[in-house]
Amino acid sequence: MRNTKHSLKSALCVVLTALLVFSAVFCVAAAENEVAQTGASGTVYFDNTSNWSNLHCYMWNGDGSQKNAEWPGQPMTQVEGNVWKYTTSTDYQNVIFNNGGNGQQTGDLQFPGDGQIYSNGNWGPYNGHQEDPTVAPSSNNPNPQPTNPPTPVDGSYVYCKNSASWGDVYCYMWKDGAGNNGEWPGKKMENIGDGVYRYEVTGSFDMIIFNSGSDANKTGDMSYPGANQIYDNKTNKWEPYDTSPITVKSFGANMESPQYKGTDIMLTSDAVSTGGTVFCKYSVTASGKTTVVADYTTKKEVSWTPAAAGTYTITFDFKDNAGNENQRTATFEIKDDAGVIEPILKGVSPKPGQIQKGAKQTITVNAAGGNINTKLLFYKFQVEDPNGNIINTPYFSKAFNNVSFTPATTGMYKVTVYVQGSDNQTIERTYTYNSLTTIVPEPTDPTLPTQPEPSEPGDVTLKGDANSDGEVTVIDATLVQQVVAQIVSQDKAHFANSDVNGDSALTVLDATLIQRFVAKLEIW
Repeated sequence: MRNTKHSLKSALCVVLTALLVFSAVFCVAAAENEVAQTGASGTVYFDNTSNWSNLHCYMWNGDGSQKNAEWPGQPMTQVEGNVWKYTTSTDYQNVIFNNGGNGQQTGDLQFPGDGQIYSNGNWGPYNGHQEDPTVAPSSNNPNPQPTNPPTPVDGSYVYCKNSASWGDVYCYMWKDGAGNNGEWPGKKMENIGDGVYRYEVTGSFDMIIFNSGSDANKTGDMSYPGANQIYDNKTNKWEPYDTSPITVKSFGANMESPQYKGTDIMLTSDAVSTGGTVFCKYSVTASGKTTVVADYTTKKEVSWTPAAAGTYTITFDFKDNAGNENQRTATFEIKDDAGVIEPILKGVSPKPGQIQKGAKQTITVNAAGGNINTKLLFYKFQVEDPNGNIINTPYFSKAFNNVSFTPATTGMYKVTVYVQGSDNQTIERTYTYNSLTTIVPEPTDPTLPTQPEPSEPGDVTLKGDANSDGEVTVIDATLVQQVVAQIVSQDKAHFANSDVNGDSALTVLDATLIQRFVAKLEIW
């Protein structure tokens, strides 16, 4: 009888133990799901390397149901140095750090939870700075250490954007009591194109000064923020340096802003990449409307003729054969020409390019302005052949806004156009036409590789697509987190897609990288 009771008791214990284990796993899974859906609370930190003077923290839930305040959010409190903080007792999913809503801000970020600091475009645990003396040490960091400037790694780089046009740029670095990188003015920086200069840091320094090789142009004494940061010597701001495999050498327009509507403007770009051929998409945005001027193409210049006045954001989207991406933007103002007094030369037709040897060419000018006195415009053309000879008779005329000529030889013809108003203000511009025996068709752009379509489960389809549904979303990051926490088995996640950092293991870093990709803070 004792044996029977003992057996029943043992069986009951096994059942209860199994139920407890199941309940624990269920609760952990529910908690994980709850964090993913409703966000988190606590203290969030921000590394103010841009030296914003009016730091605010704006937090909200993804569905817009709740926010910590109207934009720009709540003021942040300085901890010390560049570190600021904001504490919330309400669960939020998203956060934006900003400079009082004046346009300086981060992108939309996912709030990772209590005790995390956003620094130089990355989230990480806040454990390297001295907390407020009035606040008790947290359980996560019971013995905080005093703040120390970041120590650069040998072989890292610091960058300077020479927007102030200093000519040569020098970098002087030092650490109190531990020497410097050389006698003043320091080391000459390497010009790597696009107005960017770099210097390889081969020591441990706390402070830095950029200068032009003398005291004539120099910054003040600045704390060195660490490797791969770039300083703009015109705006006096630090920001992370773009380390994309696509190097943008130049971008912009062939004319200075502002110009008038209806003017032919050439948008130009030049980029190279370790990932093969570089394609660029040119687009313009004004009043909330975006127009693609040219889709992904290898052309280094495309023509844009704005039809309306306004302030335009020109976007240059770069992509290479390997799928790497980069982007640059520029602002361009277009004005209305109604009532303008000075003459305006908007362009010519046909646009500069190839012309046929022996075929008559007629170049017509598009002009405006001259709204004074008689409100008349006068036109003059000068045509120069490849040998430097003027082959027409230049004179001003109000009757003819075009010139005709027949190229007798191959080579470059120059057509200089003059437009004059009735008050004798004159504007001129030269256009070039390449005379050829046979017109050469424009080369066809190579094909830009596209992301492969999802195939059968188990195949490598899309980096970050942990559940193999053909897209990368926060659900994939949550699945990887559940695998790491052993809430679900590893075979529930597509390993080749989930191991985004390629270290042959699924870790919380893979989940973080997927979250950053979804938030457009990471590209691959």
